[in-house]
Amino acid sequence: MTIGHPGGAPQGSLEQVPPFALPGEHFAAALVWLVLGAAGLVAVAPELAQGGFLLPHVIAVTHCFTLGWITTSIFGALYQLFPVTLGVPARSVRVGHATFWVLEAGVVALVAGTWWWHPALVAAGWLTMFLAVGGLAWNVLPQRRRAPRGRVIGLYVSAGHMAFGLAMAVVAARIGAELGWWRLERLGYLAAHAHLAVVGFATLTAVGVGSRLLPMFLLSHGHSEWPLQRIGPLVGAGLAAFAVGELAHVGALVVAGGVAMAAGIALYLWLGAAYFRHRARRALDPGLAQVAAAFGYLAVATGLGLAVLVTPGFHPRLMVSYAVAGIVGWISLLIVGIYQKIVPFLTWLHRFSARVGQPGVPRIAELTSPAAGWTAVGLLTAGVALLAAGVAAGAGAVARAGSLGFAVGTALLVAQHARLALRR
Repeated sequence: MTIGHPGGAPQGSLEQVPPFALPGEHFAAALVWLVLGAAGLVAVAPELAQGGFLLPHVIAVTHCFTLGWITTSIFGALYQLFPVTLGVPARSVRVGHATFWVLEAGVVALVAGTWWWHPALVAAGWLTMFLAVGGLAWNVLPQRRRAPRGRVIGLYVSAGHMAFGLAMAVVAARIGAELGWWRLERLGYLAAHAHLAVVGFATLTAVGVGSRLLPMFLLSHGHSEWPLQRIGPLVGAGLAAFAVGELAHVGALVVAGGVAMAAGIALYLWLGAAYFRHRARRALDPGLAQVAAAFGYLAVATGLGLAVLVTPGFHPRLMVSYAVAGIVGWISLLIVGIYQKIVPFLTWLHRFSARVGQPGVPRIAELTSPAAGWTAVGLLTAGVALLAAGVAAGAGAVARAGSLGFAVGTALLVAQHARLALRR
């Protein structure tokens, strides 16, 4: 038995897919973190426009996105998509529920400890995060060795989690430096940590999972597969060189690593454009339009990253603009677009598939409002643009206007998903 529909939903064995509650609780919690992150952006927009990326409130809001929204979404998606794309389930649904609660407890502790600056709470949050990541790694990653298909996806997901583990190891090294055990320059640590997390974990996972989902959603055929053999090695080698260079203060390694990462991402942008160019369905729905906008922000972030790399001196507003384009514009909006495709389908499958043929059963397309979806796309996309532009120009009012637009778009998006949850 398969799951799928003409709109391009995932296909696979229903018997191996976990109960809806497992991915569902992850997606619901992730949306709460997206709301908190959007509200936080409004609060810290003036600080961002001053280049204050080391301020506790800014760091707390950043982790609402990176750990609350992005990581929770990825964890939930892996539980749902591993059986579909690789043909293997997680080892234990019970462990999946447990790691969800451990993950959320860790993110709450970390964000709260950073916002109100309680170092002990921050340390407890990171320790709890280690447990959650270890639990998911045990539950999901070894399964790829038994997978009858999707080998490339499994490799990208594993590489992403390896980068996530290294990002957390860098945090542990920084804690040791704070305790006086060794010296670790703060900006180098932050650069290594952020790139391992966003480029390594989030982006490599997106490349792998997206290699199946995006062609499926777009009904895309005829694009080349060979870039997938190059993107991972280029980005991975670049990340390793960049992180070592930042931590060891070796400028040549930093530059070489940054160029390699940019080359790998440029190749992925070419592949993403091929997905859209070879699509059978020419008209885009709101979810796919949001994905296209996210790829646009990935191109912007890559250009800004190269600008940071080659521009002499310390330019905090340029660095913050780069982070906004990469974290909020690229990976956050990509996940928003994927949610708009996946969540209505999973909700319909959970709520209505057993009633097919009965009166009153809605079609998947009837579960959401296209007008609301397009409005959210416009607000989110324009909001990120205004926010990044305001930061680059040092204009706090413009940055706040952009963050308000993003927050309103987020509210509209979450209202759509809440309507799905309440639909009977």
